[in-house]
Amino acid sequence: MIIAARIFRLLALAVWLGGIVYFGAVVAPGAAAIFGTTERFADFIGRSILMLHMIGIYCGIVMLVALRFLNNRAFKPLWQGILILLMLVLTFVSNRAIVLPMEHDRALAGGNISILLPDSPLRKDFDARHQWSTRVESTVLFLGIGLAVLIGCEAGLRERITTAPPKRVFDLDDEE
Repeated sequence: MIIAARIFRLLALAVWLGGIVYFGAVVAPGAAAIFGTTERFADFIGRSILMLHMIGIYCGIVMLVALRFLNNRAFKPLWQGILILLMLVLTFVSNRAIVLPMEHDRALAGGNISILLPDSPLRKDFDARHQWSTRVESTVLFLGIGLAVLIGCEAGLRERITTAPPKRVFDLDDEE
């Protein structure tokens, strides 16, 4: 069960972080190249980010459950739990307090925010929320990288706990 918990935790982290990187590096630029800044582009990006947030929330829950199964077998489990909870809270807040109001602003603008003048209050609100969305997603990504570092330290923890000397697999001094 411990191995399964480690696998699920690592897989959930990889899916979540991979989704964030893929969205920022491939999906958004690719959609902009294909659609331009049209209403279809905004629909696609809005739906994609909402789905990314749902994937992140599910992955965070899986990681918390897996961490609970691992308990003290994880390296600094309290800090891992704190990082996972911060990632979850930021993702949920981004979804509810940033992305959904951005979609509301876009709907009020007739589906295409770019038709509004830059001085428009609706456009200013949308642009400010977009900047916050980018900051929050970047923060979640960096927290996830920190979590990956803690997970990576678990191999060293296992090595320090075992008292048996390591097995010699390959020795250059063997004379046969």
